[in-house]
Amino acid sequence: MPDQRVAGVERGPFACAVVGGSVVGVGLTPQAPLWVGAVVFGFVILSVTVRIRGRTPVRWGLDWVAFRRGRTRQISALVGLPPIREVRVPAGVCGIQEDGDVMVAMIQLAPNLDLPTVIAEQTVYTEDTVGPAALLPMLDQYGIVVDIDIVTTGQRVRSAGSYSMLYDQLIGPNPVVGNRLTWLVVRLDQQRNLAALAKRGPCSVVAPKALATAAHRIAGRLRERGVAAHALPADALADAFGALHAGIELDNIREAWHCVPTAVPGRFVTSFGIDWNRLEEVTLDDCWTWSNGRTTLVVSLSGLHHGPRAVVRYVGPAMEDVLPDYLRRLPGQQLAAFRATLPTGTSVRDLTRDERAVSSALEEIAGRLSVPIGPNGQILGAISGQPRHRLAMPLFDPARYNPRRRSVDVHADLPVAQQIILRATVTGADIEVHTSRPQRWQHLVSAVGDPRSLWLAGESGGDERTSSTDATIAVFDQVPVQGTAAPTAVSINDPGGRRSRSADLAIEQVGESTLDVSIPMRTVRVDLIEPRGETRYLEFVEPGRQVAPPPASAGVTTPLSRPIGRRAQ
Repeated sequence: MPDQRVAGVERGPFACAVVGGSVVGVGLTPQAPLWVGAVVFGFVILSVTVRIRGRTPVRWGLDWVAFRRGRTRQISALVGLPPIREVRVPAGVCGIQEDGDVMVAMIQLAPNLDLPTVIAEQTVYTEDTVGPAALLPMLDQYGIVVDIDIVTTGQRVRSAGSYSMLYDQLIGPNPVVGNRLTWLVVRLDQQRNLAALAKRGPCSVVAPKALATAAHRIAGRLRERGVAAHALPADALADAFGALHAGIELDNIREAWHCVPTAVPGRFVTSFGIDWNRLEEVTLDDCWTWSNGRTTLVVSLSGLHHGPRAVVRYVGPAMEDVLPDYLRRLPGQQLAAFRATLPTGTSVRDLTRDERAVSSALEEIAGRLSVPIGPNGQILGAISGQPRHRLAMPLFDPARYNPRRRSVDVHADLPVAQQIILRATVTGADIEVHTSRPQRWQHLVSAVGDPRSLWLAGESGGDERTSSTDATIAVFDQVPVQGTAAPTAVSINDPGGRRSRSADLAIEQVGESTLDVSIPMRTVRVDLIEPRGETRYLEFVEPGRQVAPPPASAGVTTPLSRPIGRRAQ
């Protein structure tokens, strides 16, 4: 539980200091001058009232002791969570995770794939968002008070061979996220709702049903607002839990003062609190620009807060670079912050010992705050007539639970079509290609060099490559579209051919470097843009000739430039 404060002072340590200081003062009075007792008493009071980097000296000491003693216990509690159980209510089934007195449910927010993203020099605009203002009225579920966290995780560019570094040139310092997933984590604290639950029956019976009903009710209200929201059953909740700690083996982590090292050398989990007062001219999206690894952002809503609080978690190299002022370090609380980004009983409100590090957003900030739901997708080109504005769209639905089936119709020359497919690989797609000209595609597959993200149908790729049933996109190049387990089917034909009326997205080449992108209700014309060196992946050389291979370095991508900030406190 967060520390109780009176006028900004922690009540427990302050009371102990007053009582202890009084006892010490009384004991010293007969044996020492009065000023000695006054100095001792004043020192004790200052130790629980004066804050150094957000915490009092007493709080720093208590946190250090808790850090030293509680690391093993917290890791054991995280690994030893009880199995997720399925709860059936009239609205449907819902998975419930129990963690002490807190029960947790999750709601998947699926992206609206028909909404494009417009990328300008300083801003990234999309209408596929959810705002805390819409969720605040849902905290009270007919007398049962729940907490709701908006949890979104993803990666700007997936490391898929050497091409990732080239594609990163198109993104630069902008907060463009190629692959992103979003959920709502709904928590029910049985202790806080004990009186209301007791009126309905035994807590062990009514609490899970109350939470499951609340999750379905919240999802239903969001669907009325046009957001594809669905309460997750047990299996899907377990899958979402795994996605939120992707790349982190929970039983192999340990806590350090400023981060959580993992079993993989050079991979650390580092969490920061968001200081809303320091965001100034940037938005919350700026959090995505400071790491090339996986980023997880949590915006927490609770009836105990006066406004939303936020935490961001990075998985990748140690965060030792100069960082912006709004990212506040959480020394001694890294494991608790990690738990707060997962569907566990630990919430962001448990990190409020330092009010600056995890501050509440003011009402004016909370009113205009919005969190993108889906990925920005891949960059298709610059909007014609507006060369500084680029258009991005996802080709596939990244949702892990009941992804939307989608058809994409591409009428373009093969190099242009291959550019579209190539860029999909770095936004998280696993692509299987069915083609009547395999030799032309083999060059691209070899150039990418990642059999897990791009392969030809029927070729043997060993254990490294996912099976065809795991493909997210199936490409049919000048061959009839067949039944496929992949959620997205992309049909490629020559320019000027007949369009498929059932296509969800149509891309047609209307000039040497111009495309018409047709989505429901609108068509946008874009001019092709490419980073230096991209044509190496698309050029086809006849057998017997040689061409210089693409760059072999496939390390972690690095943005061309980043905004300048100061070291996080």
